[in-house]
Amino acid sequence: MLLPTCALGALVALSTSALASSSASSGPDAAAGPARLDERVPYSRQDGVRIALSKRTNRRVAWAGLRLTLENGVVDFDNLQNAVARTQDKYSAGASRYHWRTGKRLPGFSLEAYEKWAKFALARPEVVEKVLQLHKRQRNPLTNYLDGNLWAGTISIGTPPQDFTIDFDTGSSDLWVPGKGVSGFTTFDASQSSTAENSTDSFQISYGDGSTVSGPVYTDTVTVAGLSASSQHFSAVDDMGTDFGDTPVDGILGLGFETISNLGERPFFKTLWEEGHVSQNLFSFVLGDTDEGELYLGGLDDAKYSGELTYTPVTQAGYWQVEGAASANGIKLAPEQMIIDTGTTLVLGPPTSVAKFFRRVRGARPFQNGYWSYPCSLPFKAAFEFGGVSYEIPSKYLNLGLTELGSSRCVASIVGQDVGVEAWIVGDSFLRNVYTVFNAGESSVGFANLA
Repeated sequence: MLLPTCALGALVALSTSALASSSASSGPDAAAGPARLDERVPYSRQDGVRIALSKRTNRRVAWAGLRLTLENGVVDFDNLQNAVARTQDKYSAGASRYHWRTGKRLPGFSLEAYEKWAKFALARPEVVEKVLQLHKRQRNPLTNYLDGNLWAGTISIGTPPQDFTIDFDTGSSDLWVPGKGVSGFTTFDASQSSTAENSTDSFQISYGDGSTVSGPVYTDTVTVAGLSASSQHFSAVDDMGTDFGDTPVDGILGLGFETISNLGERPFFKTLWEEGHVSQNLFSFVLGDTDEGELYLGGLDDAKYSGELTYTPVTQAGYWQVEGAASANGIKLAPEQMIIDTGTTLVLGPPTSVAKFFRRVRGARPFQNGYWSYPCSLPFKAAFEFGGVSYEIPSKYLNLGLTELGSSRCVASIVGQDVGVEAWIVGDSFLRNVYTVFNAGESSVGFANLA
């Protein structure tokens, strides 16, 4: 049963879908160093509402192509390449949006390099021209958010409500769903909502294969687990091409900072906070070890984690970016910037850093396209440290499968790849093993071990 919109928070039950993916009102000037969340404010599960997430599987390569392992245990390398390409698209375009909205550059971002990437990745001349024109107008097309296991839940839009299955993505900041004219999906019909208003703006997503997704921008009431944000900006896209047939979700709800929004408007959670629908300016995720998870809006669920929750400040509020350190077999690398992204399956790091990481792994060697292989008989220990606490990745999330049938070598889920920003992209391979809190009020990210 849905809770009333005046409820203090909302918990969304999430489900993962194998797909190819800031609302903080304060900047990264919070605490000077990491602190235990429990020592700051007595946050508790009673302050939020649950949203169930569940895992779904996409049988197609088109949208996200993230069936990474074939039935015979061999990695699907075409899909591995897609995973990397989608993440490159996502962060190259996101960093450019941050630059145009703030006048600042994320570490490693180069406008010249971005334009070279656009000409290569967006292929078709007419798409490249759209990109460059949007640049001149201080706007930038979105890239494909969907690379990896998708954790999806239900939202509704409009009056009366129209329901959609949505990917909740901390690596993006906009909301979009299919609109009229798109077949094979649940679609939003503005004419059937008494609260819908057309903003006259337009929205466009550009994909690395040269295809685009576009549509009009509306404002309407968006409800998640009984919490309703009024006049929320979103797009009901009317052109999704022909490559989205078996995608198991209807769209994306971004939970990142406003500075990477393509729409240039408040993301959904920021609207909830500013309208007073949640009592605490934070949300939390558990993706977990099974096919079920939870998103908790406006609080955290202390029954879902054990021990202490350690908080680390956001260093630059474009993405949920913090300082952390990777370690292999107990040997820690130097601290680096790390972006915490529920919309990315893998862990991607700068190629030189990842090469240093795998030099600590016996028998490891480059495989293809930034991926590394290692002897299956010699599983290694990988961990990430935040706020002085180390969290290990279980081997089942590190091993993507065999390099080829009959091989004794496995492919790792930690990939060396330049994605347009000088940071590690810490996705679900790591996040499935921890409880994660995104604190917009204090511009911090907290981690704890799962209960």
